[in-house]
Amino acid sequence: MHMITMRLIGPNLPPAASEDLRELISAHFAPADRVEHLWVRALPGQMDLVLFILAECEAEAFLAAHAVCLRALRRNPRLVGWRLRDASGGEGHSFP
Repeated sequence: MHMITMRLIGPNLPPAASEDLRELISAHFAPADRVEHLWVRALPGQMDLVLFILAECEAEAFLAAHAVCLRALRRNPRLVGWRLRDASGGEGHSFP
C-alpha cells in the first residue's frame, strides 16, 4: 500500500466539511484505482488529499490518485473552478 498526497486548489471560499468533500471525491473511485482510504483536509482555496492505494509501486499509486482527482474535477459540478496542483507547485490541470 502506498500513501499519495494531492492538492486541489480553487476558489478562496470557506471550505465544506471534510466528510462532505471525502464523499464528493470518493464517488469517483473506480475499482481499478484500488483506493483503500481517503483523508481530506479543507482550507479556504485548497483541499489536501491523502489517498492510500494498493499498488505494485509508488508510480502506479500516483497515477491512480491523479486519475481519481482528474475524474472528480471533470465530472462534479461542485468542483467547477478547482484544479489539481502539479508536483512543481504550478497551476496544474483546470476544467470548466
